[in-house]
Amino acid sequence: MGKASLNRLVHQIQTKFEQLQPSLESADYKAWRDQFLWRRLSSCLWVAFAVLFCSIALDIYRVFYIQDWEPFPKQFKHLLVIENAVIVLLLFICWILHRTKFGHRYPGVLFLCISFSISLVLQIFATFSGFARPDVGNWILLFMVQATLIPVRPLLHLVSHLGPLVYYVGVNSLLGLTTSKGYPLFTVEFFLVMFWVCFTCDLAVYLYERWQRAEFESRRELQVFLHAISHDLRTPLMGTSIVLQNLLKKSESQLTINRSVLERLLEGNSRQISLINSLQEAYSLEVRGVELHCQPLQLSTVVNSVLCDLEPLATQNRVLVKNQVNNNLPLVNADAIQLRRVFSNLIGNALKHNPHEITLTLDAIAQEKKILCRVQDNGVGMSKKQCVRVFELYTRGEKARFMPGLGLGLYVCKQIITAHGGKIGVTSHIGAGTTFWFTLPLE
Repeated sequence: MGKASLNRLVHQIQTKFEQLQPSLESADYKAWRDQFLWRRLSSCLWVAFAVLFCSIALDIYRVFYIQDWEPFPKQFKHLLVIENAVIVLLLFICWILHRTKFGHRYPGVLFLCISFSISLVLQIFATFSGFARPDVGNWILLFMVQATLIPVRPLLHLVSHLGPLVYYVGVNSLLGLTTSKGYPLFTVEFFLVMFWVCFTCDLAVYLYERWQRAEFESRRELQVFLHAISHDLRTPLMGTSIVLQNLLKKSESQLTINRSVLERLLEGNSRQISLINSLQEAYSLEVRGVELHCQPLQLSTVVNSVLCDLEPLATQNRVLVKNQVNNNLPLVNADAIQLRRVFSNLIGNALKHNPHEITLTLDAIAQEKKILCRVQDNGVGMSKKQCVRVFELYTRGEKARFMPGLGLGLYVCKQIITAHGGKIGVTSHIGAGTTFWFTLPLE
């Protein structure tokens, strides 16, 4: 296998693993997931009580009517009823905790308590009785019920699976215990069955939660989007309406319109048009993607052009601009129009979200087969939470409600850079400024 083929194989494997990585979780989704888990625990408890009722009835039948039941030594048959009584008591305690503030706050801990109450009690009783008790059937039933009723938090499911298995294999092996009838403690068949049962249950939970998270975040973004529409498009319309109503209240002899009023009307309309164009652009990016017309470009030419267009705004904000993009950089293979939009959005974002008199620095460094570009300011900075979500659709800053716009600029930047085959990111700290960076392939 040649080096190129090996690199392609590694890239394909890496891509598959990146696709399996869970998307970022918002605080709203985590709150919803915990509430969902708490509600489903109630159903899980009722099912557990129903199953235990059947189990107790079956154990009573075994104790009084079956003389020699293989999985359990005859001399310890009386422990069956005691085991089930202890499990019922533990589940009743979990049911009480479920109704308390602790249950609402820590549903994950309660989930593990319920799971281990069912799966570990029997193992512990068997250990103190001096033998190992294989309970594969009950484990499979428990894991499948959990995956069906509570299809969230796959890591919790994994822990609940490993608990009884590690105890059965590890503790019993350390103590030198064997099964009641002298069978091997575990076999290859045992490990294969448990592996595929656990793998199937965990995979089902993971895929369901991934789909549910995507759906939840889509609904959440739609709500943010509708709120932004109702606020940012309605405000200039209401302002225009108020001005026109005031004009209509005047008599015909007093009905005169000066230049400032016309400018206000024009400014409001311009904002409406800009917002509508942004919506159309976001829809176009989602449906058709970014259309590129790449050609060899000198990066400094694009940067100088953008700075020239934004010079009045920078002057108004008294911003010190340091353009350190060298004219001798290698050519990049990029779309000039789309690249202008990236720099315009990043620079405009720095001017809009920072106070006056900041320092804005632009530089670019050649690195092997790419160029690293940076737009850095010494402004207010962002929190780690903001940095994680800053490139998402319709995401706006904490003070964005005071500013017009829909939070599309950085999302558009990410789509454009990704379409070029590059990467984009941000590093920032509160009070220490922000640095946006992205890479572009060389010609």
